[in-house]
Amino acid sequence: MAVTLAYAAEEPAVVYWNSDAGKVLRARIPPDADYWQLSPVFAVQETQSYCSVASAVTVLNAMPIRKPVAPAYAPYAYFTQSNYFTPEVSKIISSQTVLAQGMTRDEMAKTLRQHGVKTKSIAGDTLDDAALRALLQKALGDDGQFVLANYLRANLGQVGGGHWSVLAEYDAQNDSVLILDVAKYKYMPAWVGISTLQKAIATTDTTSNQSRGLVIVSE
Repeated sequence: MAVTLAYAAEEPAVVYWNSDAGKVLRARIPPDADYWQLSPVFAVQETQSYCSVASAVTVLNAMPIRKPVAPAYAPYAYFTQSNYFTPEVSKIISSQTVLAQGMTRDEMAKTLRQHGVKTKSIAGDTLDDAALRALLQKALGDDGQFVLANYLRANLGQVGGGHWSVLAEYDAQNDSVLILDVAKYKYMPAWVGISTLQKAIATTDTTSNQSRGLVIVSE
């Protein structure tokens, strides 16, 4: 254990997919990681403020649930960033509101439930490093759960404000989590240290005046 912690402490807080360190990390993504279910259906946000919607549909398309038939893909069923906004979802938050200000943690949890999945909304400021680590070790393995993270980009040394993306894998040796950034035109996937991620999700969302955090999704 001491060796693992010493190794992790020497690693950068953020390691990008295409860096030399990233190549080492991606080579050891375990076969039961959520990454393998998420990557084939990974969505890029269609607008600068649709990070929440892109993250949500990525997870929904990775799950073995009933999916709507999108006109563009008929007769095939697939969640898109347009058909996510059903009448039930729009009662919670409209697409126009998301375009203007994005989506809060509780709005994410509530809208996802309208598509027949279970959600658990967790405030980032209620988790310390140890609790976050334990939660992600379990949820990012092959257990039927998926994790969406709402975090402040500045804490990752990135440009931008609050952001949603999908978590795909926990690397124990490096004590870091792989973020599949739905703004992939802007940032490559990156491994973020647990402590760095904890601080980023414990920030305050100015729309809700509540902590950012995680939404756990399951059948």
